[in-house]
Amino acid sequence: MAAAVKEPEISERFDLEDIRKIREYNAARYEGMTPTEIVADTRAGAVELLEIMKKRKLAKV
Repeated sequence: MAAAVKEPEISERFDLEDIRKIREYNAARYEGMTPTEIVADTRAGAVELLEIMKKRKLAKV
């Protein structure tokens, strides 16, 4: 990561403004990264998200 970027605050309603904040955050994070680095970062985030989703699914059972 080229520079430390403050993570956006997401509202409870998760509206278009929140999506804009996330897109700007990711654009700043990916500045200076190669496409391969961006894909690796995205995959790492997906693994984390899938683990959270699995835990929530197990908690609902």
